[in-house]
Amino acid sequence: MKLSTSPGQRFSTPKSQQTYEHVLEAAVDCLRELGYHRTNMSNIADRAGVTRSRVQYYFDSTEHLLSDATNALLTRVWGRYLENLYSGSGQSNDEAFDRLMDLRNDPDQIAWLSLVAASRGEPMLRRIVERAQKALDEHAMNAQRKLLDITTPEAEAKLQVASDLIRLMLDALTLSAITVNREARFEAALRAFKAMLANYWA
Repeated sequence: MKLSTSPGQRFSTPKSQQTYEHVLEAAVDCLRELGYHRTNMSNIADRAGVTRSRVQYYFDSTEHLLSDATNALLTRVWGRYLENLYSGSGQSNDEAFDRLMDLRNDPDQIAWLSLVAASRGEPMLRRIVERAQKALDEHAMNAQRKLLDITTPEAEAKLQVASDLIRLMLDALTLSAITVNREARFEAALRAFKAMLANYWA
């Protein structure tokens, strides 16, 4: 999935576009591997193999850099979400659900939730995360409307609740500190959750 550029961002040559994407990829890798609090322009420059001034040429502020990197990270998460939701012709609802829940071990999903947690105490990051989350929510709802052929306000309302429950369950599993019999307990919780969803949707 192609990394997105900031609104209004333009490059004079294909090489400039390529360098921007390379630096952006390095920023996403740093967020994923080092976390928000240890990511800065210097280690992004080191990861990208460019000078710090080169990073600043493409990103004129920390907020600009974080905004583009967060959007790129969420693009990765969203790509995997769609892949797991739609892949497999003729898959059952249970199979699609299980594939979505497998994202709890995805490094980009973990990095995204780490950014969400960090944003609680960082106003600038909170603005960035909330904008990105709003865009993701809109895309997710549109994809699920299409998948389920939602045509009535009542079905739309039920879909919103079901979608929120699924995302909250995924987030909870990703962040869970359970260690004793972890997978067995997760599987038992997921079976119960699927049964409750099926009853709710019916």
